[in-house]
Amino acid sequence: MDEKDFLKLLIDTIRVEDYADKDKLIALLKLTVIRFEKTGEFTRHLWNHSKEYIQICIAPERLIELKKHKEYLYKICDEIYPANDDYEFWGLEIKPGAVIEAEEISQEIVFENIRNQIIEEIRNAKYVIWIVMAWFTDPVLFSELQKKKRQGVTIEIILDENEKNRNAGFDIAGEFPTHWMTIESYYKNIMHEKFCVIDLQTAVHGTFNWTKAASYNKEHISIDHNRATSEAFADEFMRLKREDVLSF
Repeated sequence: MDEKDFLKLLIDTIRVEDYADKDKLIALLKLTVIRFEKTGEFTRHLWNHSKEYIQICIAPERLIELKKHKEYLYKICDEIYPANDDYEFWGLEIKPGAVIEAEEISQEIVFENIRNQIIEEIRNAKYVIWIVMAWFTDPVLFSELQKKKRQGVTIEIILDENEKNRNAGFDIAGEFPTHWMTIESYYKNIMHEKFCVIDLQTAVHGTFNWTKAASYNKEHISIDHNRATSEAFADEFMRLKREDVLSF
């Protein structure tokens, strides 16, 4: 287990603990860097094991605040420290270190109950939703977008130009700015991308079309709370938006 994995495990463990200030502590830990300080000093406890200290480094202005939780952090670190043949956990040090941006980065792969997961992400939107979809015929997802529009969220959609989308049973182009993509080549092709960008912070992408039938298929999506990933999909949205017709 490396330092990043240890920090993630530390946060995940505290998240399910019954600790009064766990929300404040988790927010602080997201600003930290973990370092393993291995020594050559034997513990004289387990055979041939050396002492290892865990350092939690945080910006100096947050140091005192984090040190208030040191006793509790020591207990959790001792519980989750990975057993090995060389080192023992011997102490916790909270030290000043570099400032880390407080960004929640996570990825969740979803195989079941996909539509409800998408609805949850839509409901969390605050500013903007950009959608690129090969097929969009699901009235439930359409209704969720209407609700976000009434809350002031900006919504824009790119769809493949096909009969199913044009006859979805609701007027998507009348409700939201909609760009219809036509793929021109020697063969009959479609715009087959399927993703959604929310607030430039979340990207939802995978095999799942926004159709009623998709909920009964074997599909998957990835929900990435990651600005870099979201911006990559946002760049693709803008590229498609600039090109009403793609020529091959």
